[in-house]
Amino acid sequence: MKLVEIVKGENTSEEVIATIMELTRQLGKTPVLCKDAPGFIVNRVARPYYIESLRLAEEGLSDFAQMDRLLTARGFKMGPFELMDLIGNDVNYAVSCSVYDQLGQPERLKPSYIQEEKVKEGKLGRKSGDGYFRYENGK
Repeated sequence: MKLVEIVKGENTSEEVIATIMELTRQLGKTPVLCKDAPGFIVNRVARPYYIESLRLAEEGLSDFAQMDRLLTARGFKMGPFELMDLIGNDVNYAVSCSVYDQLGQPERLKPSYIQEEKVKEGKLGRKSGDGYFRYENGK
């Protein structure tokens, strides 16, 4: 992943921020400065991508593979289910719960029971070889 969120806390000095930004660029990454807030930027923006896709699956309106095909055909680099499998369903579910709780449990961000089931079943995605899709040798 190219993007690196550089989180500026209350006591983070400008010198530290400048050093981290430069190091990030030297590593060939794209730094983005953000404030310390629940989910930062990427997780706040991505949460609806995952949650709404999961809602469609819960309602039986589409399956995982079909939604991924549709969204990648529309220009997304990865579909939501492939991306959740890459991140790890345990990590993604934990972030969903954390952002949901820290923002006062808004209904629009309520974690999906499908995420919870995947974690309970040990279907963590690429790292376990099974998630929304099956993987051999991590692929």
